[in-house]
Formats: sequence, C-alpha cells, structure tokens
Amino acid sequence: MHAAVSKTISSPTGAAKAQSRPSVHNRQQSSRRTRQQPLHNVVSQAARNATNSANNGANGSDFFASGKEGTERQRLFNTIAPVYDQLNDQLSLGLHRVWKRMAVKWSGAAPGSRALDVCCGSGDLAFRLAEAVGHSGSVVGLDFSANMLTDAERRQQQREQLAGRTCRMEWVQGDAMELPFDDCSFDAATMGYGLRNELHRVLRPGCSVAVLDFNNAADNPAVDAAQAFFLEQLVVPAARSMGVAEEYEYLRPSIQRFPGGPDQEALARQAGFARAVHYPIAFGLMGCLVATKQGDKQ
Repeated sequence: MHAAVSKTISSPTGAAKAQSRPSVHNRQQSSRRTRQQPLHNVVSQAARNATNSANNGANGSDFFASGKEGTERQRLFNTIAPVYDQLNDQLSLGLHRVWKRMAVKWSGAAPGSRALDVCCGSGDLAFRLAEAVGHSGSVVGLDFSANMLTDAERRQQQREQLAGRTCRMEWVQGDAMELPFDDCSFDAATMGYGLRNELHRVLRPGCSVAVLDFNNAADNPAVDAAQAFFLEQLVVPAARSMGVAEEYEYLRPSIQRFPGGPDQEALARQAGFARAVHYPIAFGLMGCLVATKQGDKQ
C-alpha cells in the first residue's frame, strides 16, 4: 500500500507548524545541540577516507578531490537527481524497494515513532518510514542536495493527491556529518548508500539505525566479479544513455575501498553502538548494517 505524507516544518527544538504546500527547509544547526564526541565520528571518518581514496578514479574523474569532497558530492547528486529514481528501478529490476522495506523493518520504526532518513535523496526510504510510523508518527528526511529534496517534495505532493496524508514529514537540507538535530531525538533512523553520519548522537537509547549500501565483496571473488560486471557493464552504460555516466563511474573504485561487513560492525561498536550486525543482501551484492544504541527503548 502506498501512503502519502503531509509536510511540516519544525523548529530545531521540535515544535511543528503544518504547511499546506511542502517546501524545502534549510535548517541551521540547533543552538541546543551538545558538542559531538570524537568517537561518534569514527564510522564517518572511515567511510570518508574510503571514498576519498577513490580520487581520480575511473577514467580520471576527480569527484572527491582533496578539500572539495563536500562540494563535489553535492554537485554529483544535484546532477543525477532528474534520473535517479528511473535508474534505481531499471538497474535493480525494482528490487531496491524490497531492500528498502527490509532496512525500515530493521530500523525498528513503529507507529508513533519519530524517524530520520539521512541522505534521503528523492525520499524512497523516508516514504517507507512514513508508512511504518503512521498518523501518530513523524519523519524527517535530510539531504545536502537541493535538487533531490525538490524531487522528494514533488513525489510527496503526488502521494498526497492519491492517498491523502499519513504522517507529518519534514525535508531538511543539511550535512550528514553535522546533523542539525538535538541529542536523543529520534526513535529510528535509516540511511541509504552512505556511511557518513553521526546517527549515534541523535538516536534515543535502545533505538537502531539501518544503513543500506552496496557491499564490499572483496572476500568473495565470485560475488565481487558479479558486482564488477553489474556496475561496469550495466550501471555505467545505462547511466551513459541518460547523460550521467561520469557521475556513476566512481562507484566501483569507491566500493572496493569501502569497509566490508565485519569492519563496519567493528567501526559501529567503536563509535559507541552497543550492537551491530551487517546483513548481506541480494547474494552479497548489497548489505545493510543495523546498529543499536545502548540503553532501554522508551
């Protein structure tokens, strides 16, 4: 069942004001936010190092040149926004919807929850969180790409026209490395295709984050070869047909340098999570890291 979401714009302290028409809200960091502890950035730094090591990768593309990482990532996602959903559907044969529903389930999002989707893109995971939290819950989608958020707004409006409102939803333009939210302010979180986050801080005790991404299958030659074929022979040519090949050529070298499942589990625990499990998906081509914060869930 496809559920629509209504749009709200909330203050950093959580007060919400309903809006008749959704709009992207570029929120500043909360003045009440506590200082981030170094350990909370361990996973972020590892992922950033892995991504930066793909500099001058396929065909010499300089997507993440030193000192320009944020700007270049933002440019990349603004560029691919118009074809992002279409490519996801074509290249995964629609299976990305199944993987995202699995991630939402693993996040523990439930009726009445306040849920967060980081690097929300065009809103796929956020809309599935909305279905999980229902009328009594709320969802925040954060991304640094204005074009992606504009697309998410458009999709939200379409869903509202078809099925009405389901829960409060807020779109926030911001940095996943510096989340503009108070400590312990979310009951569940998801993140698709990225591990650059400080989600430990903003999750409430006992709550979980599910991070969906391509899996580094270097320890399994057969899966690694299949993933290479998929990316180099299917993904890039399909992206080329839509004029965005260059923006997808970085994926293979980036994945090869990304932490594998066991390393992600170790990094999550080092970042302060009490439990962390990495689940291979789609025969190991994809993976989902599920990390739970210490404490009892309220």
